[in-house]
Amino acid sequence: MIRYVLAIILTTALLGIGVAGVDHAATVRSEQQVETQIAKFESAAMSLLDTEEPTPSGQQGARRIVDLDFPSGGFTSKAVDTFRIRPNPKGVSLLEYSVSGRVTRTRHVGASVRNLGAANGTTIFDGHTGTVTIALSLTEARGEPERSSEVYIALRVLSKVAEASGGVRNEKAMWSLRWPEARSWRRFA
Repeated sequence: MIRYVLAIILTTALLGIGVAGVDHAATVRSEQQVETQIAKFESAAMSLLDTEEPTPSGQQGARRIVDLDFPSGGFTSKAVDTFRIRPNPKGVSLLEYSVSGRVTRTRHVGASVRNLGAANGTTIFDGHTGTVTIALSLTEARGEPERSSEVYIALRVLSKVAEASGGVRNEKAMWSLRWPEARSWRRFA
């Protein structure tokens, strides 16, 4: 009888240690996935800034389409708690993210990236799982003749596809933009 009790206690302890290890590995894996998406975003933004000419505000010019794949919450990965792209007045952007309640990390992107659909220019994907398609375009905002023009990267969210638990795509959460037929940026359900 004592052997059975000891076997159950030992099995429970080993399972507890194993589950904690899997949970930690899932968090680390999700952080690595987010870092990969940040590198993809930063590469597209810097490529646009380095190789293209800016267009006046309101006109279409060169652009980059980027698909950001956020990890889905599950047993082997954790969902993103915070993911924000904020323009900074110093001509750079701050990219903040956190996964599974861990500390918020900040990365700097060497260009000012503004979401044209948000009042303060901040792009927020807090808690999003699945794929987000964004368009980046180099834009020049011209001020008064005495002031120099300001070059920034305009960000537009083209579509969001959320994943339900288990990695199944939720079609009701998909937003799409019919490009180039749409003359204004609208959300189609």
